[in-house]
Amino acid sequence: MEKCSSCKKQFPESTLKTMVHIIDRKAYIKKICPSCQSIVLNNPNYYYLGDEKKSQ
Repeated sequence: MEKCSSCKKQFPESTLKTMVHIIDRKAYIKKICPSCQSIVLNNPNYYYLGDEKKSQ
Protein backbone atom coordinates (compact mmCIF):
# COMPACT_ATOMS: atom_id res chain seq x y z
CA MET A 1 0.00 0.00 0.00
CA GLU A 2 1.26 3.44 -0.94
CA LYS A 3 -0.11 6.94 -0.52
CA CYS A 4 -1.44 9.06 -3.34
CA SER A 5 0.63 12.23 -3.75
CA SER A 6 -2.51 14.37 -4.12
CA CYS A 7 -5.06 13.14 -1.59
CA LYS A 8 -2.69 11.19 0.72
CA LYS A 9 -5.04 8.16 0.89
CA GLN A 10 -3.70 4.60 0.89
CA PHE A 11 -4.08 2.60 -2.36
CA PRO A 12 -2.60 -0.64 -3.70
CA GLU A 13 0.55 0.06 -5.68
CA SER A 14 -0.92 -1.47 -8.84
CA THR A 15 -3.71 1.15 -9.01
CA LEU A 16 -1.42 4.19 -8.67
CA LYS A 17 -0.12 5.81 -11.87
CA THR A 18 3.37 7.25 -11.92
CA MET A 19 3.33 10.80 -13.27
CA VAL A 20 5.80 13.65 -13.60
CA HIS A 21 4.85 17.03 -12.14
CA ILE A 22 6.82 19.95 -13.55
CA ILE A 23 7.22 23.06 -11.37
CA ASP A 24 9.64 25.89 -12.22
CA ARG A 25 11.79 23.76 -14.57
CA LYS A 26 12.06 20.96 -12.01
CA ALA A 27 10.44 17.54 -12.40
CA TYR A 28 8.96 15.61 -9.49
CA ILE A 29 7.77 11.99 -9.57
CA LYS A 30 4.23 11.63 -8.18
CA LYS A 31 2.02 8.59 -7.58
CA ILE A 32 -1.59 9.45 -8.46
CA CYS A 33 -4.69 7.41 -7.54
CA PRO A 34 -7.58 6.81 -9.99
CA SER A 35 -9.86 9.38 -8.32
CA CYS A 36 -7.22 12.13 -8.54
CA GLN A 37 -6.26 11.31 -12.13
CA SER A 38 -9.30 13.10 -13.54
CA ILE A 39 -8.21 16.30 -11.77
CA VAL A 40 -4.53 15.90 -12.65
CA LEU A 41 -5.19 15.19 -16.35
CA ASN A 42 -6.66 18.67 -16.75
CA ASN A 43 -3.44 20.19 -15.39
CA PRO A 44 -0.84 20.75 -18.17
CA ASN A 45 2.02 20.42 -15.65
CA TYR A 46 1.44 16.65 -15.20
CA TYR A 47 2.66 13.99 -17.65
CA TYR A 48 2.53 10.20 -17.62
CA LEU A 49 5.88 8.58 -16.99
CA GLY A 50 6.43 5.93 -19.65
CA ASP A 51 8.35 2.81 -18.71
CA GLU A 52 10.93 1.71 -21.24
CA LYS A 53 11.19 -2.03 -21.74
CA LYS A 54 14.69 -3.33 -22.23
CA SER A 55 15.02 -5.76 -25.11
CA GLN A 56 17.56 -8.56 -24.83
